Amino acid sequence: MKKLLLIVTCLMMLNTIVSAQGNSGDLFKDKIAMGVDVFNDMVMDAPADIKFRGFNPGANIYAMRNFPIGESNFAFAAGLGLGMHNFFSNSTLQDTSGVSFFSKIPDKTTGGSDLSYKKSKLSLTYLDVPAELRFKTESGFRIAIGIKVGYLINAHTKYKGDDFEDGSKTKIKISSLPNMQSWRFGPNMQIGYKWVNLTAFYSLSKVFEENLGPQIYPISLGLSLRPF
Repeated sequence: MKKLLLIVTCLMMLNTIVSAQGNSGDLFKDKIAMGVDVFNDMVMDAPADIKFRGFNPGANIYAMRNFPIGESNFAFAAGLGLGMHNFFSNSTLQDTSGVSFFSKIPDKTTGGSDLSYKKSKLSLTYLDVPAELRFKTESGFRIAIGIKVGYLINAHTKYKGDDFEDGSKTKIKISSLPNMQSWRFGPNMQIGYKWVNLTAFYSLSKVFEENLGPQIYPISLGLSLRPF
């Protein structure tokens, strides 16, 4: 979280410097605009016995360049970003015979004692290429509709809680996960006023490869701080 706050602060400071160099009379300045999204993921199509937490926080950071369309209220924008997702559930990720699956965390250890855990999550980080059509008015109302394509650059699981066998406290991180879908894509949109916008992303691709893992996908809803 501290690293994310530092990145956001640097992005906002850099954007302020860039904005000061532009023509303040233009609706869209021909510049690079930077921003951050904070959102919650809803995990769709989870296996029947697997429960994902209602709050799965994530964040996007990005830099995008505006390309104004003549003297109109429209502009095209494209750039690069990072998308970070965290999916919390009552399960751990397992692999048998080359197929990945979520295994529900048992209520008791094999010795019969009660078992508890603090967290069990799947974390994914994508290098994204967003592109969108933007509309903006002089009053500050804005809307953007586009697509986002991303490449998976990191995937890992973390478990913190009681060991399944003897109930002792343990922390487990697994960074080599098979059968992850390398690419993701889907539509995204923002609507709001000045810097503050509502944002949504609908993943048309699954998290795991077809027939090699649970066919889950996220819908991301949140708040976007966008200076365009």
